[in-house]
Amino acid sequence: MENKKQKTIGIGLLFLEVSLLFALFSFVPSGVIAGIGIDNTTVDTWLQVGNVFPDILNVTINNDNAITLTPNATTLVSCVAVIRDYNGDSDIAMVNATFYDSASSSEAVDDNNDHYSNSSCERIAGSEMYKGWNLSDDYHSLANCTFEVEYYANADPNWVCNVTVEDNLTWSDTKWNTEEISTMLALGLPNVINYTKVNATEVSPEQVANVTNFGNVQFNLSLESYGVTRGDGFAMNCTLGNIGTIDAMYQKYNLTNSTLTTPPSLSDFELTYINMTSTGAPEIRQFELASRTNDTVNEAIKPTYWRIYVPKGVAGQCTGKIIFGANPDVGI
Repeated sequence: MENKKQKTIGIGLLFLEVSLLFALFSFVPSGVIAGIGIDNTTVDTWLQVGNVFPDILNVTINNDNAITLTPNATTLVSCVAVIRDYNGDSDIAMVNATFYDSASSSEAVDDNNDHYSNSSCERIAGSEMYKGWNLSDDYHSLANCTFEVEYYANADPNWVCNVTVEDNLTWSDTKWNTEEISTMLALGLPNVINYTKVNATEVSPEQVANVTNFGNVQFNLSLESYGVTRGDGFAMNCTLGNIGTIDAMYQKYNLTNSTLTTPPSLSDFELTYINMTSTGAPEIRQFELASRTNDTVNEAIKPTYWRIYVPKGVAGQCTGKIIFGANPDVGI
């Protein structure tokens, strides 16, 4: 009887030990690998990344070429940015850009001489390579930021295109690059200087020819005339008369002042006007016509004043050519 009782107690104690072990190990997480007598444990970790910052990987201006402006017109300048967002292309909310010269800044006010802005650059989802980046996945895209740049924008080797991208949480990235706007010499004049009807041995009424700077730098004037072919020594070729030509020296100009309101004598004409040249080597005259700075009114205009003397021996209708040149060199 006593042995049976001891046996029953032993079975009970064994059952209790097993129950305690079961209870103990029921609190160990299912991802833990462990064992009795092992002094370290490996635990798996896991994380789902939420929003990430977008990246601008590259900015290219005018396809990496210097920008040549267009006289008296605008030139479309393209600034292309490669954008990456690991939350997907659809997470990009906005791309904007500014384009400005080295003396300005991104925050400056727009001015046609030195600062342009684009608040909504065109988004382009691509399926091809661009500048070494594969655009075929869901994370890369292009933004094309364009600017209509005026002809009088400052010549500068370091115009900056500064691009900013924002995602749907307004997290942003900015990147910039530089490109040159080249010097452009360009001028505009009326199609004709009409001396009207002038009698032989008389000086014509004064005619005004306005010169307009359609470039982006200051220039002086080079001047040359010819009758039929360049360098022929004439101002005009006439349809009638025993001579038939007017020498270049009889066509004269003044680049600073209007002189007389009535036709002057030949001597006064010689004193107050400069002889035109027709030797094939134009003279450079000081004129200093600066480029335009006013976005509303074109103030880059200066008058030039012209007269011609009609010698004996010509008749009929006379025509000639004057070559006006914009020249950056120092004039006389």
